[in-house]
Amino acid sequence: MEWFAAAFGLVVGTTMVFVPYEFGAAIFQLIYPYVRPLGSLFLAGSVTMIASLLYPTWPGIVGWLGRALFLGAVAFYWWAATVLPRGATGLVLYPLLAGFLLLERAPRFQGRGLLSAFIACVALSFGGLMILAPSSFIRYSLTAFGPFIRLLGGAFLVTGALLALGLWLQRPRACRIGMGGVGVLFLNMALALGARGSWAGMGVYAVLTLSCAVLLVTREPPTLSGVRWRLFRGMALASVLPILGVGAVTSYLAQRALEQELRDKARQAVTAETAWLEQTVTLARSLLRAQSRNAGFIASVRTGNREGMRETVELLESEVGLFDAAWLLDSAGETLVPSVRLNRIVGNFAKRDYFQDALKAGDEVLLSRPFLTRAGLPFVVFTVPVDAGNGTRVVLVGGLSLRRLGLQPTLASRSYHVELFDRRDGTLLRETDRGDVLTRAPSLELLGEEALAGAEGMSEALDASGRRLLVAHTQVDGTPWTVVVTARLREAFAPVTRMGAWVVAIAVLAGAIALLLSRWAGRDVAQRLESLRDGFATLGTPAQEQRVLAEGDDEVAQLASGFNEMAARIDRTQKELREAIAIRDQFLSMASHELRTPLTPLKATLELLIRQLGGGQAVGPERQREAFARMNRQVDRLTRLIGDMLDVSRLQSGRFALTVAPMDLVALAREVVERIQSTRPERQGLLSLDVPAGSLVGRWDEQRLDQLFTNLVENALRYSPPGTPVAVRVREEDGQVRLDVEDRGIGIPRESLSQLFTPFFRARNATEHYAGGLGLGLAICREIVERHGGRIDVRSDGPGQGTCFTAWLPRAAVADAA
Repeated sequence: MEWFAAAFGLVVGTTMVFVPYEFGAAIFQLIYPYVRPLGSLFLAGSVTMIASLLYPTWPGIVGWLGRALFLGAVAFYWWAATVLPRGATGLVLYPLLAGFLLLERAPRFQGRGLLSAFIACVALSFGGLMILAPSSFIRYSLTAFGPFIRLLGGAFLVTGALLALGLWLQRPRACRIGMGGVGVLFLNMALALGARGSWAGMGVYAVLTLSCAVLLVTREPPTLSGVRWRLFRGMALASVLPILGVGAVTSYLAQRALEQELRDKARQAVTAETAWLEQTVTLARSLLRAQSRNAGFIASVRTGNREGMRETVELLESEVGLFDAAWLLDSAGETLVPSVRLNRIVGNFAKRDYFQDALKAGDEVLLSRPFLTRAGLPFVVFTVPVDAGNGTRVVLVGGLSLRRLGLQPTLASRSYHVELFDRRDGTLLRETDRGDVLTRAPSLELLGEEALAGAEGMSEALDASGRRLLVAHTQVDGTPWTVVVTARLREAFAPVTRMGAWVVAIAVLAGAIALLLSRWAGRDVAQRLESLRDGFATLGTPAQEQRVLAEGDDEVAQLASGFNEMAARIDRTQKELREAIAIRDQFLSMASHELRTPLTPLKATLELLIRQLGGGQAVGPERQREAFARMNRQVDRLTRLIGDMLDVSRLQSGRFALTVAPMDLVALAREVVERIQSTRPERQGLLSLDVPAGSLVGRWDEQRLDQLFTNLVENALRYSPPGTPVAVRVREEDGQVRLDVEDRGIGIPRESLSQLFTPFFRARNATEHYAGGLGLGLAICREIVERHGGRIDVRSDGPGQGTCFTAWLPRAAVADAA
């Protein structure tokens, strides 16, 4: 039911948005002002329901939101376009649609599908209504069936009953026969409504026909899963919905533009007609006024010269003149000079309204009400009284034939209907379609006198056949006349309707193409994803290196390339992990050995002291001092090892901080060298210090620089053979302090220089020439220098060529670096 409701909403909503003027019939009068918002509501509800059906993992609120929007639109449409106009089909169809849509969401019916039962109920209801109330169907939609409407109702009853019975007894064959018969009947109704141009009704029955066809062909609903289905729904939504959306916006803008253009043209047409009539009236009045004030004419009237008066009348009636007839009446209404063209205008016309009004008007030119002459000709006349000066008074009359006025070409477009009527009594003076005059103006029956009472205006209305019209009107200045220009909206918006039909056709075609492309694209993508799945299954297997073939330049190919890169990174990471494990094992071995080295003599010395003290042997002060000195050295060694390990831990955790303060670097260098010489008496005279005569004061961390000096000097001594000198130099250079520690020891291989400052790394010849250590000192030295904003470097010409460590410490940037 949700798929059917979504399709129904798409058809109705698309029709309302793209061709709203198709809803101009009388039954749609209540919804016509809201047809576009109502169509948008149908589309929004249908698209939301389709999205929830295509993506069932979305929250359930999405589906309920779509159903709420759709049911709200259906409820308004049902009430305004069915209940109030008393339509028969919609009175049954829409409540059934809403009821079955909600019923399908009930726990008892979920997953069962109620579309077949809905179609059976619609067929039975239609059949009963067509038999009991056939006039309601004929009046609103199915006029083509006429006397066969009851036969059509009987066919609906038979096929609907067969379908309902098949569903009740679970007889597939009876269901198929009944469904096929109902589908044929719905198809006939769709064709009948299409022949009448009722596109909305045709779309509804077309959806019913298509639903019958789908249920007739499909035995089991397809399984909507897998990559192909996901690609299809994505491609279908991406191809159809944007086209419909853009087309709807384009159609709306085009309709607004055409509507504005139509209004402008209607306003221009009524303005042009009004200007032409004003010019005609002004010219007629000017001619009559000019002749009435002509001295020769007045003299002829005063002297009773009929020939002179006849010349004036003939001049007004001449072929180049404006009037169709002219005549002269005396003060009693008798004809002094009859019309040359209409010789029947003879006699007394004292009872005519135009004569009575002329006698009261002074010298003003008056415009009369339309009337029929004695010859049965519709005329409107202009009158002006003429006072000859000796008590003689006449009335000069100029007449315009309404028939000739109606034959004048209109300045408006041929697609417009133009009317001219007299506001005093609503008498029609001019009409471009039928040429009727002296009848009630049709526009007054269409809009009413109040709507046309204003000086000008524009409105929409429905004619007797249900066609929507745009009506513009304005009053002719100086006259009791009103001009009305009417345009049919359906004809005016035919280009937009055709454009909307093309947009919908393109959207449907795009959806069909998406169906075909999704199968090809889905197969291609599925195969490549399966290869990726196999690659993931063997990922990380040491015995096999899995690689996926990356073809093309799309996202799947990029995913395959990324998989290959990830597999390569995993291989490298595994190798690095194995190397790290080996380094860890080597470190544990070295650490245990290094920690055991000072502990062994320490323990031996303590045991010796315990034995001597326990045996009652006297231990001299000198021997005690030596024992305690040895223990102190081993404790210092343990302290340095543990300190180095703690510093490396701080480095890795980011807790290696400096405490800077003003200090003298020269004094610190002397103190470190003296301390090392006092602990290594065998190096006396081999450790040299070259420092400036004065002091080098800066902001540094004294404890860390002490550690830097100690590590570099101890490292140089450790890897230098006995008797070889070690030089320590401190000097100021380019605003920085340079520290050099140079030895002539075992040197460093060229391939080990780049990793020398890496934690736990030791050069190859350092491990061969065992001198103790964990490989942490140089890493700590580099961190100390870089934390001060400086840099450290090493230079060695190779094994046996000695080594020189150089550190640069900035004096001005220390505080910022810290």
